[in-house]
Amino acid sequence: MDFILIAGVSFLVFALLLRIPVAFAVGMCALLYAFASGYIPIKAMIHRMALATESWPIMAVPFFILMGNTLNQGRSGKALMDFAYSLVGSIWGGLAPVSIVVSMFFGGCSGSAVADASSVGTVIIPEMERRGYGKGYAAAVNSASSTIGIIIPPSIPMILYGWITEVSIRDLFLAGLIPGVLVGLLQILVAAWLGYKRKYYTAARPSLTVIRQQFIKSIPALITPVLVMGGILGGIYTTTEAAIFGALYVIFIEFFLYRELNLFQLYRIIVDSAKTTGVVLFLISTSFMLSYVILISRLPNLLVNELQPVLPNGIVTLLAISGILIVTGCFLDLVPSLLIFTPIFYPLAMTFGVDPVQLGVVIVMVLAIGLFTPPVGQTLYISALIAKTPIERVSREILWFLVPILVVVLAVIFIPQITTWPV
Repeated sequence: MDFILIAGVSFLVFALLLRIPVAFAVGMCALLYAFASGYIPIKAMIHRMALATESWPIMAVPFFILMGNTLNQGRSGKALMDFAYSLVGSIWGGLAPVSIVVSMFFGGCSGSAVADASSVGTVIIPEMERRGYGKGYAAAVNSASSTIGIIIPPSIPMILYGWITEVSIRDLFLAGLIPGVLVGLLQILVAAWLGYKRKYYTAARPSLTVIRQQFIKSIPALITPVLVMGGILGGIYTTTEAAIFGALYVIFIEFFLYRELNLFQLYRIIVDSAKTTGVVLFLISTSFMLSYVILISRLPNLLVNELQPVLPNGIVTLLAISGILIVTGCFLDLVPSLLIFTPIFYPLAMTFGVDPVQLGVVIVMVLAIGLFTPPVGQTLYISALIAKTPIERVSREILWFLVPILVVVLAVIFIPQITTWPV
């Protein structure tokens, strides 16, 4: 392998260990290779940065962020939580299944695990503590279940994967539906079993009248994913147009139906969404430079030539990719991992005939594990911070909820029809 490329990757690792922000570390690595090799003009690197943001699918990201932030700070989230409480609050495990179901609802709206963890966690974790669930367990449930939000459509990581590989975002959204629901159901089973074993609090069984009332109150919020995905599937509008329409719809119901927001709060939500969008787009820009370096250095071709004789088929290839991403995902955030490793592993998987939609779901699900595992899991830290408990206590409890997502990842690898049915 090119010595300069090895030096560049080493610099990237060193920069991350020094806690340099990921976007800067990735950009500096790409520029170092351009300067040292002399293969790539600096003007070309700047052009790649600008080109990264000139993408219609990427425009969906800021509007999904805006939609998620509006849901988090408005009345919609509370309505969804009340409805989930009436549905599953009385089964074994009590509030833990409620947290999981709410995350599934939010996952169908925001497409962001971090947004789900912060919004649901600020409400459900203190309530679970008050009911005697324990801080570590409450934070673990919230941290693990929030990652369902990037598997169930709409999903921001799926949009990024589709943008990199030019795979249909519509197909990726549909492919993530069954795995996301399976992860949620298995997590509910784990929570119910633990609730039964540990004798956790369960709510009184509500009457059908109460369930119907909570359902009616939550209808405007529940319509959000239907409008977003229904329009995409029906060919009415593109993913980006769906994100715009969804954001405007959520703002409308918060203003005129739930009447929870005022103009000043909306202004703050827009500013916060713009800040988050700026961080994401800058990371995308610098990662696009690094992807260009990877392409010029012929790293994917080298990887295919080295591994093709060793890997017998697509299933073993997906298992190998998953193993590598589980390790790297524990030390690198989801978005940079996705942007860096997809251009490397995509050609390798295509060589063995792996369906690109199946590959996308596997990559997103495996990287989602890194969000709730130490040492840099974002949802893990957010949940532990809300619960005011050490990471170590949360990590011990979170192992129970690691099993469901691993089971579903293996199911997707060995049964590709789970994800390839919409193709």
